[in-house]
Amino acid sequence: MKSKLKILMLEDERDDAELISRSMIKSGMSFISKRVDTKHDFSEALTQFSPDVILSDHSLPQFNSLEALKVCKQKGFSIPFILVTGTVSEEFAVTCLKEGADDYLLKSNLMRLPVAIQNAVKQRELQEQRKNAEAELRIQNEELVK
Repeated sequence: MKSKLKILMLEDERDDAELISRSMIKSGMSFISKRVDTKHDFSEALTQFSPDVILSDHSLPQFNSLEALKVCKQKGFSIPFILVTGTVSEEFAVTCLKEGADDYLLKSNLMRLPVAIQNAVKQRELQEQRKNAEAELRIQNEELVK
């Protein structure tokens, strides 16, 4: 894992973003973050900020976490996505995980956030390595068949 993570926060409440940041600082995590709260700013930050991980609140005035996940998929990004939100139903959390979120946490319990970030980033790195190895094997197999 990189020494300094780039974290994109999709969060409309400045106080909540500061609370999340303090939780990560307290754990000793080294990071830089960018907070956005609109679909346009989120889309722009994906390419210009190039985050290593996305922390997303679910409910924003004109945008939500499921829409953010769709934007990531449509643009072809494979960035760890963690839902960090207020109270949500288990059913909703499962829906988010099925749609591609890596994890979810409640804002009322951020103790697990640094570990969740580390796990999600590590998991994505392993997925990328496996995908690259599979692609390499496919190329080698095609060359053997020729």
